[in-house]
Amino acid sequence: MKKRISESVADAWGVPKDVIMNIPRMTISGDKEIYIEHHKGILEYTDTEIRVSTAMGTVRVKGKKLVIERIRLEDLLISGTFTRIEYEI
Repeated sequence: MKKRISESVADAWGVPKDVIMNIPRMTISGDKEIYIEHHKGILEYTDTEIRVSTAMGTVRVKGKKLVIERIRLEDLLISGTFTRIEYEI
């Protein structure tokens, strides 16, 4: 498989690929918090479902009492009780 230039640069410099290639990074803490870096915006937001756009697809978080605790240009933090986290390409 052919590598992208940015992927080759990340490998050569020892830099994480998500930094160079704008790949989303998700950090999930149990069923209560999810931190998403490199998002492209909120597509849907209710207290039972949040859909977030990324360069690689859509992240869908389903659960109860979902809240966007913090949103910034490149990252966001969602809290609540998660029942399902899906990644749609």
